[in-house]
Amino acid sequence: HTAAVVPAIVAAVEEGEGADLLRAALEVARLDDDELDVEDYVARVDRMAEDVRRTFPVDADEVARREAIDRHLFAENGFHGSRSEYYHRANSHVSRVIDDREGLPITLAILYMELGRRLGVAIEGVGLPGHFVVRHVPASGEARLIDVFEGGTPLTRDEAAAKVQSITGEPLKEAHLLPVSPRAI
Repeated sequence: HTAAVVPAIVAAVEEGEGADLLRAALEVARLDDDELDVEDYVARVDRMAEDVRRTFPVDADEVARREAIDRHLFAENGFHGSRSEYYHRANSHVSRVIDDREGLPITLAILYMELGRRLGVAIEGVGLPGHFVVRHVPASGEARLIDVFEGGTPLTRDEAAAKVQSITGEPLKEAHLLPVSPRAI
């Protein structure tokens, strides 16, 4: 089974920056669930994006579209960071995150990034030491860090520094704020 899945993971990430992050993450989940239907989950995320799209006007700017993603995921559908069973393997599988609406910072970030991609919102992953977040990088205006584990809470640089300090005991460095490529994720 593993020998059949690994080439699909490799194919999904071969595109470098254009890597299909959702498909790659679903293929990783398929390592533990040989009956997982990758295309079904891709279609589910496509439907989620369409549900979000219906909530904003056609001419909505990127900030309004991102706010619609936040409302859909966190306020309306209850997606949240897993606290009681953080290390449960289901939290590492995007398929289970979609099913259970609960996950790790990185799996929630993958879902958030993929919804952003489908809705024309530039979202990149940021691997802070000990905690994965995303950054909205609008075509105009300032970039904003967002903690998807905390329900889409915006983070200032100082708040990110405090989070890194509390988790690792180390200060935040500029290198910690660099985007993580889809391939690396």
